[in-house]
Amino acid sequence: MAPIDARMAFERHATSKIRKADDLFALTTMGFRGEALPSIAAVSHVVLQTRTEDSEQGIRIELEGSKVVSSEPVVCSVGANFAIKHLFFNVPARRKFLKTDETEFRHIINEVQNIAAVRPRIAFTLRHNETITLRLDPTSPKQRIIDIFGKRLQDNLLTIDMETPLVQIRGFVTKNTAGRKRGAQQYFFVNERYMKHPYFHRMVLNAYGGLMPEGESPEYFIFLTVDPASIDVNISPTKTEIKFEAETDIASILYSSIREVLMMGAAVPSLDFDTHNPLDIPVAKQRNDSDFFPEPPTISPEVEVSSKMNSRGDTAQNIQLLESDFKMPDLSDWDKFYEEFESQRLHTKSQAPHQNPLITAPTEESTTSIEVPRPMIYGKYALFSHPMGLAIADLSRVRYKIYYEQVKRGYKAGGATSQRLLFPSLIELSAKETDLLKKHQELLARIGFDISDMGQNAFTINAIPDGISAGSEELLLIQLLTECSGGSKGQEENILEALLRQLIHFRVEQSPSKFTPEEAQELITQLMELPEHLVTPEGKTIISILTHKELEQRF
Repeated sequence: MAPIDARMAFERHATSKIRKADDLFALTTMGFRGEALPSIAAVSHVVLQTRTEDSEQGIRIELEGSKVVSSEPVVCSVGANFAIKHLFFNVPARRKFLKTDETEFRHIINEVQNIAAVRPRIAFTLRHNETITLRLDPTSPKQRIIDIFGKRLQDNLLTIDMETPLVQIRGFVTKNTAGRKRGAQQYFFVNERYMKHPYFHRMVLNAYGGLMPEGESPEYFIFLTVDPASIDVNISPTKTEIKFEAETDIASILYSSIREVLMMGAAVPSLDFDTHNPLDIPVAKQRNDSDFFPEPPTISPEVEVSSKMNSRGDTAQNIQLLESDFKMPDLSDWDKFYEEFESQRLHTKSQAPHQNPLITAPTEESTTSIEVPRPMIYGKYALFSHPMGLAIADLSRVRYKIYYEQVKRGYKAGGATSQRLLFPSLIELSAKETDLLKKHQELLARIGFDISDMGQNAFTINAIPDGISAGSEELLLIQLLTECSGGSKGQEENILEALLRQLIHFRVEQSPSKFTPEEAQELITQLMELPEHLVTPEGKTIISILTHKELEQRF
């Protein structure tokens, strides 16, 4: 900037975005009212050094709380360099509302990523505590997305390129096989500015309808170019909500363009009839009905009926007979009544038959295992007879509960066990993931990870938790870092519990999804030996029982 422009930039409502009234309807920047820079200068110490390309020397302006402290010529490079220090020095009450340093730094990373994603031809360097956290070299749009959000996207991005008179849509979406259950990166940009648009987001999800496993979300980076006069950017102060004139038409074009890319063949898996692993179709065998449906217990409650009662007799007569059998006790002598009542209660309790509980926790006196009949398998569910009726067990949750108790016992006994990798895995993370890893590296070590920092957002995984197959450590680590992003300072134990659950979920997903009756019987037997076996740690049902009464009502 020229010296006079540099000085005027800190005045309220000073802007270079508009030169005539028509420019108000052709905005392509974050704002135009000249409020951001004066607002920052009002609550901080700001130093600006700037020089135009046709000038031999630049200017250095220093401000403290909107007051110019110095203004002098300086030798500097072409461009503008802002140094902002002592934020909220004159309003200490406002400083109390700041989050932790890690949280505020993640917000800075988000803003830098949003700006860098739409300007791939410009280099960006982000330093934090004298350490380079993010370095982006000029490159292609696709490579810039990979550099920012991780190399895991390299083989999973599909290119969108659609141009119509109404809108130009370019960008990238992931294959339907590369969905993520948590932490999916989803970005919209319009005219080179970041935005949030729930309606467009639903259209993207609808385009994946039926092509992605349930519970997973796609990742997308979509850049829209429209006429600036057809949008309104002043919906909210954050400038992330934008109103489109032709919102419905643009949404339909977006849906069609994504659907076309997904249906071209690269994203849709095809059946391979020459595969070396043909479908295992079992041969039907002759079985009796009793093999599939074991007979339920035929224990009927015994009901004693007075011989004096006549079901066909007069109702009044029956009531008189009942009154003669059941008379109110004499309450005139309360002490005598209480002694007779207590002696009768103890006598009744001693004669009552012993009733075993449904599930008993293993104790030193009782070590008998609970026998579970051979169940019938239907998908991931197991059906077996139960003293209370017909039991249906979700075998995935059964396995999850067993793993959870095993890991919890092992962790309390002396910490999680690890398995060393024969060849350490080298991974490159995004700036945000790197910040999360450094913050929670101790917690990750407590659950079995051994990770070394190689610099420049690169890490080597030397050991992984026991029970996790080699080759999936990068995916597991990213899922755990996503889980860590929801925690805050002072909640390490809560984060650790969440990490253990996520680790066990991942281990269950890696386990075989098909069960034999023998495997199901063994899993259910192990489950029954646990003190709590009906629900998962999250409160989800593991075993549902249809009682005899409920079964009879269905027929």
